[in-house]
Amino acid sequence: MKLSYLADKLGAALEGSGEIEITGVAGLDDASQGHITFAGESKFSQLEQTRASAAIVPLDAPKMRLPLLRVKNAKLAFARAIELFMVKPRKPTGIHERAIIGQNAVVGADPSIHPYAVIADEVRIGDRAIIYPGVWIGKGTTIGDDAVIYSNVNIRENVHIGHRVIIHAGATIGSDGFGYATEDGRHHKIPQVGGVIIGDDVEIGANTTIDRATLGNTVIKRGTKIDNLVQVAHNVTVGEHCILVAQVGIAGSCTLGKYVVLAGQAGLADHVTIGDGAVVTAQSGVLDDVQPGQVMGGTFAMPLREWLKTQALIKKLPDLKKEVAALKSQVQELRKGMPNS
Repeated sequence: MKLSYLADKLGAALEGSGEIEITGVAGLDDASQGHITFAGESKFSQLEQTRASAAIVPLDAPKMRLPLLRVKNAKLAFARAIELFMVKPRKPTGIHERAIIGQNAVVGADPSIHPYAVIADEVRIGDRAIIYPGVWIGKGTTIGDDAVIYSNVNIRENVHIGHRVIIHAGATIGSDGFGYATEDGRHHKIPQVGGVIIGDDVEIGANTTIDRATLGNTVIKRGTKIDNLVQVAHNVTVGEHCILVAQVGIAGSCTLGKYVVLAGQAGLADHVTIGDGAVVTAQSGVLDDVQPGQVMGGTFAMPLREWLKTQALIKKLPDLKKEVAALKSQVQELRKGMPNS
């Protein structure tokens, strides 16, 4: 497509010739003639060396030798360009003869249900859903419009999934929460009879597990994006538009506000509350509530009693540093007043 047409599709300000033919998209290092590429603020200098025919850049990018499409959010515009060039429109394939559909199950219009998918009794699936091979959907579960559920996903009974949800291969939604009562040296299972509610526009990564609640529901609210290999325990509530990066572990009954970010391998102890907009950095362990907007980080494995003492001291270090500096200054003044030895 011509660059001018692409600019119109992306709502971009065109700088340079709009007659250039764009044949595809590529990263800065891989781009060649005919490609459009993308450069964030730290990559502007590399645009002078790229072989691409044009670039998508932020509004405040400097002028370049090659034509530019200036946009407010360059990363988002580049994602839309990838869709235009590389994502083919979906054609519904219907319900394959080797798919199993239970009694009183309802499947919406224009579905694509692949072989060996198993849909239990009383399941309700919305319009244009794509269910890949090997998916199992338990009794009474509901799935909204435009859902995409990849191979070998297990969705247990009485799970409620919203519109436009994407669930990647191997994920398990609605497995039993990890709850036991111990007596006389034995662990006795606490029945996990609650459910799971997944809001609209949620994406769930491969091999992620989201446990059902003991009572009530485990809730993932709309717009949240969950990476691969994440564990969300029973009775957790994850707020709107959160980001949970790979290998995050959230223990039971935690509550996350809106726009929370948990970086890779971060872990939350049970019953922790994380405020809106808070960030927990990679490999951090959180034992106490986090206030809105706070950025938290750090954890070290050691005997618990020693670790607790260390944590208490860490909070005092800034004050101790000031006290030591003041003491050093006093010692120097005293030395000045002493006769030479």
